[in-house]
Amino acid sequence: MLRLKLFCLFVSFVSVFGLKNEDYRVVSLEGLGIVEGIKYWDGDFHEFYGIPFASTPKGRDRYKAPLPPAPWDEPMKANKGLVICHQVHYTTEKKEEEEEFLAGEEDCLVAHLMVPKVAIETNLVPVVVYIHSGAFAGGSGTMARFHKVAQQDVIVVTLNYRLGALGFACLGTENVPGNAALKDLVAGLKWINKHIKSFGGDPNKVTLAGFSVGAALAELVALTKEADGLFQRLMLDSGSALMPFAVDRDPINTARNIAKAAGFEDSGTIKDLEEFLLESKFKPLLAHSRNFFLKNSTFGFAPCIENPKLSGALLTESPYDILKKGAYAKFDLLTGFGSMEGISRTSQFENWIDPMNENLGDFLPADLAFSNDKERDAFIKEVKQKYFKGEEVSHDTLQGFIDYFSDSMFKYGLMRSAKLHAERRPIYLYEFTYVGKLSTSHMYMDRIFGASHRDASAYVLDFYDWTRNFTDMDHRDRMVAMWTDYVIYGNPTAYESALIKTNWQKYTNEQPNYLDIGYELVNKKDLFSDSYNFWDKVYQKNFWNPTSPNTAAYKPTVTKSAKPSAKSEPAPPVAAKTEEAIPSTDKKTDPKIAVPSTDKKTSTPKVNEQKEAKPDSPPVEKPKVQTPSEKKGESVK
Repeated sequence: MLRLKLFCLFVSFVSVFGLKNEDYRVVSLEGLGIVEGIKYWDGDFHEFYGIPFASTPKGRDRYKAPLPPAPWDEPMKANKGLVICHQVHYTTEKKEEEEEFLAGEEDCLVAHLMVPKVAIETNLVPVVVYIHSGAFAGGSGTMARFHKVAQQDVIVVTLNYRLGALGFACLGTENVPGNAALKDLVAGLKWINKHIKSFGGDPNKVTLAGFSVGAALAELVALTKEADGLFQRLMLDSGSALMPFAVDRDPINTARNIAKAAGFEDSGTIKDLEEFLLESKFKPLLAHSRNFFLKNSTFGFAPCIENPKLSGALLTESPYDILKKGAYAKFDLLTGFGSMEGISRTSQFENWIDPMNENLGDFLPADLAFSNDKERDAFIKEVKQKYFKGEEVSHDTLQGFIDYFSDSMFKYGLMRSAKLHAERRPIYLYEFTYVGKLSTSHMYMDRIFGASHRDASAYVLDFYDWTRNFTDMDHRDRMVAMWTDYVIYGNPTAYESALIKTNWQKYTNEQPNYLDIGYELVNKKDLFSDSYNFWDKVYQKNFWNPTSPNTAAYKPTVTKSAKPSAKSEPAPPVAAKTEEAIPSTDKKTDPKIAVPSTDKKTSTPKVNEQKEAKPDSPPVEKPKVQTPSEKKGESVK
């Protein structure tokens, strides 16, 4: 208390030199220390950047759960807005001049808060916690500014989490158990639950939100028992725990192949792979963790299903199983996607035309596994007919390319999740169709008009873009009002206004309502129904439900194995015979990761491409996956 009084006197002294007392906000955090925020220049809220919510374990503990934050003695100026977790950046987009460099720092587990002036301990306000995107390998809590939301008398909190190999390497061992990033986020939520009242936030009115990969992480966290009671509402834009990229089906091979790209010589023991991960320098591991455009709609490292025998395991069941059983805490849900999510893949369109025509099966989502070639080839034929009218992929079928990735990579997984949530309670579902100056730009804007991946968030958050278009500004105000009303009241259209004249009807499986968010707000029914049925038919039979890592199956030398019987246990890993290098970053021409494709002649289950190391690396192994007919309780309603 004496320290707080002395600091307040210091703030008063500094105000003589140009800063008023109201420009500062001083908060004392129990057991940690004092933090000082500063008033945002154009809003009635204070910003607190870079407050540690946990400590990063280091050395040989680098992949383990976070540690408690260390207290500090001197008052902390919370102005460290540039703290990011280790990730690899590039100096230029030109391949011949490209240079990788390691950005960020190891001590990166910090929270950023925007706190309205009205938020005080005697007037608690709701809280929204945003999880950033970045393909599990990039981004930070300050990749958006969130100021429009903070101006609505809502506290905004963003959290950093470890990235790439450091956040998602998963061997199922004590030293590399997996899901370090998810554990970072849970630690952040616990910190918020304990300390947010000191900022004037209500710990019983917390909304967990995310966009893109951040939404997938948010839902995964929400399904864990450790998160029970730490939030009351969930808000997801363009992301879900059931999208193909959300959970790694083969995390040991992912770690092995990326380690090989970073210099690992595979000796065949899980211990040696673990040792390499524990001793490797950050830069090579993180450089090969960046995989924005793998053909099978994954990103390389991702969350995993952990070994349940390990202490501190967080996610020990697949998100599908948890949702199906309803074995998670009740919470409100608002979720949806853009009308043309697949626009986000058009930067690879020119690169992928020939490969798609050569083997469209390489582009099937990673969470599908077929028992035989006949079934797989038959489905590929159906895909080609539905999205490309039976023709080859070409510039004439660009819309089909977009629709294919919209549906397979994003929409089906989100709708599958939404339907399972709706079995427990009604939800808010939307399709974002508005296109304006803040929407994602792309090279085919003269031909394609639709809302892309996470475009809804672009009109709620501030991704450092701007517009003077009055229609865009009105739409942004409307989106901010709806999203913050959901945070405050649990109802995004709680109050009618000049911008909001529609009452958003909730979705149930019996009444499949959704809101079309375009130039107007329109309640509609049966979102994505035809395409959902198309994909659901194949997923009911061929869904690859992830399990915890199988360390016993780890082998350095690949040999072809016979097809297991339908009643047998999952077979040892089966080799994919060929592989192909594709870009691991958003640059179109620089292959960093080799991705295997299955050989059409093999009689083993066809599992679509997974992460691989370099074009000259050995092929990756793939396990046989039981279908729902072999396992109980895995069919989709």
